Amino acid sequence: MAFFSHDYEVFLLLAAPDAAPLWEAAQWAPFAASLDAIVARAGTRGKTGVRSHQYNPKGKPIAFGRLGWDDKSHAKWTHTAETVDARFMSLEAWAPSWTTCEKDDQAPDLFLALANESLLGRAGKPLQFGQRLVCAIATDMGPDAAAALRQSLTQLAARQDAVVFARTRRPWGRAAYGGFTGAIQDMLIGGLFQPDDPHAQPLDAATFRETWTLFDIPHS
Repeated sequence: MAFFSHDYEVFLLLAAPDAAPLWEAAQWAPFAASLDAIVARAGTRGKTGVRSHQYNPKGKPIAFGRLGWDDKSHAKWTHTAETVDARFMSLEAWAPSWTTCEKDDQAPDLFLALANESLLGRAGKPLQFGQRLVCAIATDMGPDAAAALRQSLTQLAARQDAVVFARTRRPWGRAAYGGFTGAIQDMLIGGLFQPDDPHAQPLDAATFRETWTLFDIPHS
């Protein structure tokens, strides 16, 4: 099977504009703990890799070194009262890491991507949602793993008063030009919405590039 042709259950969560940032340590810790068993199972081919793009007050990238899925790594990139000057832009987690995926020529079993909407060219502008989160789990991990991921995200959606919580099923990418395009790893920034500004129109089916099944939004 080609790298891009593995099938995934993909979940999308758009947090309310005033929801507590998931990159805050107090918010990330319970969410990460809820995923620990899934991450461990997905990482049987190799260690999970994490990378985060953040900037200091002068706009220079912050270097975190090698990050994994463990308490020591979480403490490096998450924000506390001492890191208020750091500006979080995005996070990716691959289980196993992207280097293992390249070596194996096999897409990850679990993928997670998080972005701060205000740093995507919208600082100071009105927002319909403040954070976007994409999580994908390979279907060959089995229905129980997908159900466990959905349960963790359902709890998160309630805590973040999500304005959209949805799922779709799709391959990692789609064949094109001898390779592939439209990868899940690219959905977060460039593959979710139609070209129009998603903050200036209703968040309905026409807003998205792909077909999503919307869940009822739970309330905490």
